[in-house]
Amino acid sequence: MPMLRRRTRRSGFTLAELLLSITLTIAVFSAAVPFFNLQMRQLQQDLGRSDAQQTARFAQNMVDRELRNIGIAVTPMQPSLGIPRNQPKIVQAGAFAVTFNSNLVANDTVDMNAVYYDPNVPANLTTALPSTNMVALPLSGPTYPDYVYRDNAGMMSMAETISYWASVDSTAGASDHYVVFRRVNDGPITVVARGIKVPAGQAMFQYKRVKSNGSIDSIATASLPIYWNSTGGLADSIRTVTMSVRGVFKGYDLQNKSKTWERNVSTQTNMPNVGLAQRNSCGDLPLNPGTPTATLMFVAGVLDRVRVTFAKSNDETSGEKDVERYAIFRREVGNPWDEPIAVVGKSGGPYTYDDFDLQPGLSFEYGVAAQDCSPANSTILGSAAVTH
Repeated sequence: MPMLRRRTRRSGFTLAELLLSITLTIAVFSAAVPFFNLQMRQLQQDLGRSDAQQTARFAQNMVDRELRNIGIAVTPMQPSLGIPRNQPKIVQAGAFAVTFNSNLVANDTVDMNAVYYDPNVPANLTTALPSTNMVALPLSGPTYPDYVYRDNAGMMSMAETISYWASVDSTAGASDHYVVFRRVNDGPITVVARGIKVPAGQAMFQYKRVKSNGSIDSIATASLPIYWNSTGGLADSIRTVTMSVRGVFKGYDLQNKSKTWERNVSTQTNMPNVGLAQRNSCGDLPLNPGTPTATLMFVAGVLDRVRVTFAKSNDETSGEKDVERYAIFRREVGNPWDEPIAVVGKSGGPYTYDDFDLQPGLSFEYGVAAQDCSPANSTILGSAAVTH
């Protein structure tokens, strides 16, 4: 009887099979890792541009929101109480600091004039600052207040003193990088935003005032700062504040080289409580601004920025006169318009915006739309394409 040979099942892989699988795995990862790295750097670039813009917008929006409520609940002069002047609305107007009075917050429900209610705010930060606790105004020598401002019943004014200012960021290693601070009365100083850039020779805050003939005129930066007790009541004539800053983000480009992204934000705040009429509605959509022109600007033969220029909308100074600002857009040729890359406050035009966020080899179109107080946008008018 023949013997049956027992068959054994082979388990595992041969050395050749293992080497082949390892080689294939290495080849796949060698192709995939650079692709994922490129995607991550592209994501970082997008986040960098967004972060730079959001930083600038956050600081601007916070200042704008509170400045629009300037002058709420300030008290008139009370000579019988030893208060010979009105509680000022604008206390300080400087190139890098602005201080004003307003009833922004209350910690109880008794103060019906306050803009906000917050039960956690200390009581000393919900009323006027007494002269016994006077503080030095930011970036300047004068102290404030000069009197204990009270109403005709002898009660303390409910309008607090709010200060915003920017100081050079000692940790940034650049003289044009700033930190924005905020303080209420003599309370703690808080940081509003870091990574804020103001180019050399440019003021963070600019002001416009009403002249004796009723016209609006810009105040030269060389004339700043202006204080509440300035001769001729110059502080009382200020009607608008324009804040111009750049958000800065440091990261890496697609070639993994260090790069800095910047985004400009410039917004004009009209202050209805100091003489400008309040608008209840804005009517029709604003008329279009002038068609923008995009021009490549070179420094020492190297492309430095793209300069966008355009004329004002006719609705800014005539017609409905309701244009508040202009939105600047940028899109790669063939793509739809996305969110604006900057906002420019109205100032009579013509307007100029410099885009320093260069992306070599790519072609872009720049667009501009007028925005009214709704806010509603006009049609976006685009420029001819330019290649970075």
